[in-house]
Amino acid sequence: MDYRVITDEKWFVFCLEQLLSNSIKYTAQGGIAIRTRAGEEMITLELEDTGMGIREEDLPRIFEKGFTGYNGRMDKRSTGIGLYLCSRVFDSLGIPVKVESREGCGTKVILQIPAAKH
Repeated sequence: MDYRVITDEKWFVFCLEQLLSNSIKYTAQGGIAIRTRAGEEMITLELEDTGMGIREEDLPRIFEKGFTGYNGRMDKRSTGIGLYLCSRVFDSLGIPVKVESREGCGTKVILQIPAAKH
């Protein structure tokens, strides 16, 4: 299905790639699902993986600059900058982002993107 949204393509794609990269990096088994739902005003985009999930105590801090959490400390390539930048970009673009996760059960990122008027 095709959707039209109002956003900055360059920065939106940068953030989408970052989110997908994280899903791939932390999903050793299972997979990643990408789902969309259209509403009158918003397009909901969900990225859900079956990866290791995020510890409950780390979840409130994942968008803080430099925060890597337990999983990031285990992966020496993590800098704590990717999700911070995404948070700043999504905020500037007016795209609310919500993250749901349970350790050992995967992570779901939900974006609410303004829909284009036809």
